[in-house]
Amino acid sequence: MLSEHVESDQIRRDALVAAMTAIQPIAGLLLEAGVSFHDMMRLARRAYVDVAASRQRAAGSRPTISRIAAATGMSRPDVSEALSTPPIPTNANELAPRAGDRILSGWRSDPDFLRSDGTPKPLRYVEGDLSFATLVKRHGPDIPPRAMLKELVGSGHVVPVGDDLFEPAAIDPSRSETKAGAIVNFGPKMNALGSTLVKNIRSQNGEFLYECLSVASSVEPQMAARISRELERRCKTFSQAIDRYLIDQEAPSENSEESQCHSLGVIVAVVERAPEQAATSRRRRKK
Repeated sequence: MLSEHVESDQIRRDALVAAMTAIQPIAGLLLEAGVSFHDMMRLARRAYVDVAASRQRAAGSRPTISRIAAATGMSRPDVSEALSTPPIPTNANELAPRAGDRILSGWRSDPDFLRSDGTPKPLRYVEGDLSFATLVKRHGPDIPPRAMLKELVGSGHVVPVGDDLFEPAAIDPSRSETKAGAIVNFGPKMNALGSTLVKNIRSQNGEFLYECLSVASSVEPQMAARISRELERRCKTFSQAIDRYLIDQEAPSENSEESQCHSLGVIVAVVERAPEQAATSRRRRKK
């Protein structure tokens, strides 16, 4: 009995390590999109509740708040709140603001920091009464001004326009539209890949969906671009062949019930990690 308990604890630790690795690109997406930690936790809570309820239905049981609470470790009031509250607010005003959002909003709306034409004034870090430090103290008092400036410059939301002079970056509508399309496609792709990997972990009868990660972990910098282009060429050729094959396998709509049809396909992507990302991954494996 003790060995089973130890094995269960090890599986949970392994699952947490795997989740920590898997969630990093998701955290990167959310940070890039300006999503706060509070809003991400609301999503995580709802995902836990939805998956627990789905598993109970698949086992032939009717999900209840008490059973979901027992499965997830959440309290019953938290489960009830998660079920009654939309995981994604329909009104942008309901999103939890980040400190950087408050700074940028104040910079674009506070009359003290605007030119006569209504555009944000360039600000020096500390010089003068109306400096960037003043802006931060007024609209984000919990964040050290220097740390906030480095974060906003590093994320591209603020740009230097002179010696110790900064202003908000201009918004490029075409770039925003392209990014929006990529973000919309991120979810289905991650869900499809994650569902396959989880299905294979759960399999108890030896039936696995094919999966393979092929990576050369030590590529010389001068070779990386050429190899990446070659991988992209091969992936496109393969993807086009798969698309043609799958089109031929689609069931005629008049002869099939949509609820009974399976969804099958493959994910093809070129994998590339910068040296800093690869080093971080290696350090994590050694611990």
